[in-house]
Amino acid sequence: MGTKAFGFFLIPVYTRFLTPADYGIVGYLQVMLQLMATVLMFGFYGAQTRYYYEFRDQAQKIGEFLFSINTYLLLILLILCSTLTVFGEHLYALLKVKDIPFYPYLPIVIWTAFFQIMSQMVISYYLATKQYKECALLQFLQFAFMVGMILFFVVYLKQGALGKVKGHLFGSALFFALFYIPYVKKFVFRFDIMYVKYALAFGVPIVFHLLAGVMHNSIDRVILEKYVSMDQLGIYSLGYQIGMVMNIIVASVNKAWQPNYFDLMSSDTHDKAYENRRMFALWMIGIGSICLIGMLWTTEFLILLTPKNFHAAAGVVPIIIMGYFFHGMYFFAVSPIFQFKKTKMLPFLTGAAALLNITLNLFLIPAFGIYGAAYATLISFAFQAVLVYIIGRRLFDPDFEKIKIAVAVSPLLLVLLTGLSLNVSFHIQFIKFIYLLGFVALTGILFRPYTQPMFMKFYTRLSRA
Repeated sequence: MGTKAFGFFLIPVYTRFLTPADYGIVGYLQVMLQLMATVLMFGFYGAQTRYYYEFRDQAQKIGEFLFSINTYLLLILLILCSTLTVFGEHLYALLKVKDIPFYPYLPIVIWTAFFQIMSQMVISYYLATKQYKECALLQFLQFAFMVGMILFFVVYLKQGALGKVKGHLFGSALFFALFYIPYVKKFVFRFDIMYVKYALAFGVPIVFHLLAGVMHNSIDRVILEKYVSMDQLGIYSLGYQIGMVMNIIVASVNKAWQPNYFDLMSSDTHDKAYENRRMFALWMIGIGSICLIGMLWTTEFLILLTPKNFHAAAGVVPIIIMGYFFHGMYFFAVSPIFQFKKTKMLPFLTGAAALLNITLNLFLIPAFGIYGAAYATLISFAFQAVLVYIIGRRLFDPDFEKIKIAVAVSPLLLVLLTGLSLNVSFHIQFIKFIYLLGFVALTGILFRPYTQPMFMKFYTRLSRA
């Protein structure tokens, strides 16, 4: 969260040295990087973690496994990345990208993917072995190297979009050079193809699930490139980047909730359905309020931190924030699927949402441009949450109070319909504040059976103090 937050607050720096067109180029290339990194990793991160827990008392086997899968991955990546660098221009031409030439951009992206994949093998190993301090330090240093190189190329050398992608490459390469060698010391230098088969059998199915997620989150920029100017694509990319702060928040809450959910579901001493409803009610009040703050004061934030040529992103950000609010609901809905180990159906569910997202983008972008892409994101995330809830409730039904939830969500959607977030006049600030207080009061009343015991306990402790 710290590295992502720090990256978020670098936006004022980047927007003063990058034009909207530069942001458009970077946003498009980021999609290419995510796609390549997802496909070319072959799911080996997850395989490495699973194998470690199966044989963690057998250092010899773990060392052989690490050597075998890393040797295979390194050789395959070198071959594929070299081939794509030399001959990839012909494949890239099939995409008919107007304003982003293959050279010099795509070779840089290709080799950035190479270094990021190999570096992530190091980080995921420390995570698997529960060396959390080392893992956190490595992630921070990886981020610091990349930011340092980006600032050098973008701010000092003023190379624009090219400087930003070069900074990613050199930062990733520097991290790889410094930290891959200590990881190699864990290897036992004996290659066995059976280890590779194990990793592929476990990892490749995961790739399809992850790829569906990447397509869901990123395909809009690929389609936008065909229909809007690079400036408009840059505006959308910035708006999406800001809106994704909501994703950081809901994902962090989910990481905290999931272990407690599994403990709850394994317990015989609690009313599981009630506890699920209670936690979701608190989530609706807390996360809903954060979501509303982001939606209402987006324009003020952009005026304060970005140049005028980026202020048009204010129309996109609230829609993306609302989309990731529904994504947070998905995390609650998907929990029974993980609890009852029905994860084989996840690629189909995420694939269905990704397919809807692509279809909506193809229909809405030609008519509504960047707003069509934003609403495609919102609708597809809402669809995913509802679809997964319908499937998940067959495994365990918390009996969520759907009418109350719909009433609570309505004020958030109303902000999008009224355009309240776009007005920055002084008297509107008072209205926005009252609107926020009204939402908190409404949700507090709707979910009073779950919140009142907490407030009474807090009041009792306060009185004793």
